[in-house]
Parts: sequence; C-alpha cells; structure tokens
Amino acid sequence: MASCPNFLELEQRTYIKFRTILEIPPKSIHDELATICGEDTLSYSTVRRWMSLFREDRTSVQDAPRPRAPKLATNNDKLSEVKEYVESFPHSSVEEVANYVGISTGSAHTILKADLELRKVQVRWVPHCLTFPQKAARLQMAKGNLEIYEGSDPRRLLEIVTGDETWIQFKPPIRKQDGRVWLKKGEVPPAVCVSDFRALKVLYCIFFDGLGPVAQIPVPKGQTLTGQFYADVVLPEVEKHYLKRRPKTGTRGLKILHDNARPHKSLVVRQKIKDMGMHEVPHPPYSPDIAPCDF
Repeated sequence: MASCPNFLELEQRTYIKFRTILEIPPKSIHDELATICGEDTLSYSTVRRWMSLFREDRTSVQDAPRPRAPKLATNNDKLSEVKEYVESFPHSSVEEVANYVGISTGSAHTILKADLELRKVQVRWVPHCLTFPQKAARLQMAKGNLEIYEGSDPRRLLEIVTGDETWIQFKPPIRKQDGRVWLKKGEVPPAVCVSDFRALKVLYCIFFDGLGPVAQIPVPKGQTLTGQFYADVVLPEVEKHYLKRRPKTGTRGLKILHDNARPHKSLVVRQKIKDMGMHEVPHPPYSPDIAPCDF
C-alpha cells in the first residue's frame, strides 16, 4: 500500500479510535499507521496514550481546550492603587508592589511599564541636600557672579584664581577595570591590596587661573591644614606667582575662588586675602560644583 505523507494527525487519531473499539493491540495499530503514513506516523507512545483515552470513554479526537491565562489586572482600581503605592514608596520593587496590591508580578510589571509608563533608574547621589534658604542663597550668589562679568571683556575672567586641597598618592591606585589579568586555566589570580589610608600620599594645595597653573604647595607630613598655615604658607606662594607675572600690582584686584572649608573661611585667612588686595568670590554653602577644583 502506498504511504500518504500528508496524513493528518486527527485522521490518525480517528483510525486509532476505531481500531481500539475492535480491540486491536497497540503494536499492530502503530504498524498499520506506519504502513499508511510513513514518516508522519504518530509515535508508539502517542498511539498508546490515545488508546487509553478512548478506553476511558473519550469520544473526541480533538485536543482538550487549554485553560486561558488569567487576565492581567489592569482595571482603574488597580492602576490607582499601584500609582499611589509607588508615589509613596518610590524605591519599592515589582514584587513589593504586587504583594501590596494583591496582583501577580506580571500584572504589576505591566501596569508600571505600559500603563503608568514608569521606569526605574538609579538615584543621583549628591553631597548634601540643600534647604530652601540654601538654594536661594546659591541662586542669588550665582546671579551676582554672572552680573559682574556678563557683557564685559572675557579677559576679565583671568582675574579669578581658584584652588583647593587634594591628596596625591605616590603610586596611582589600580582601577577595578585595570585589575584584570590574563591567566591560564587553573591558575589562581594574584592578590592586590586595596588602597587605604596607610598608602604613601601627600596633601597638596593647588591653584590655577585661566592661563594655567599658579602654585602647587605640599603640606608637610604631620602638618594639619589650618587657617594659620593657609594664611602663612599657602597664600604667600600664590602671591609670589603674581608678583613675577605682575610686578607692579601683584595680587591687587584679583579675585580668589575657593570653597567653604573651615581653613578658607577663618578670620586670619580673610584678613590675609584683604592684605593681598584680593577679593573673595562669594561661594554658597554646600555647593562644590561652584568651585572648579571640586568638579
């Protein structure tokens, strides 16, 4: 008998049904189907399974209807609950939202992403959360600084000298991405000590202006950077630079921009700045982005 390669599975099930009624053994039924259908024949285990179903009074050769997936909870009540919860607890996870509202995580994810069009991003860390008065002072000082130079000759910006302190290590610390090495299979990666406060380093006071470096002053080991040291050692080095560049005027008429660290704001430092003929650029509290060295 010629085989029929397009013999449908439902037709094979029908054949199995009638041969089962005639109490034909499963092996014989499978052999008969193989003769007719060739490569399209159902497997022997499938033949046995359908014979078992027909013996249990199964009449249909169609597949049993599959249970439908539960509809996602996206009604207005659930939307409102999710929205209110996320607004109150913006750091919450999808699982926490789902547990609170009483829906599946899939439903919670759909509501958050598709319905509310939300996305979870990393928070932006800032050194200090400003109060409203501090923000107002920041705005006022920034506007005041702009008004001084707005519309004037850009070369006036060369009047500003800025500086700050920084620790400089003798040996630059290894960055995480630079700490990877090539090893053969089975080799143990070398250990590298994490840089800590015991590493060899020097505290430097560094100043520059629009033309380049002005002064680099190392702070002696064991010396605390106090207002007195800043006034007696650091600022005179800045003054020396300008006396070489501007022998007649030195630092007179220049403006110094540094942050609100305690040594910078001490009375002795303010008096030294005044004696040098300099003016201090107003610097709002907790605003490191105003001073270039703190960028």
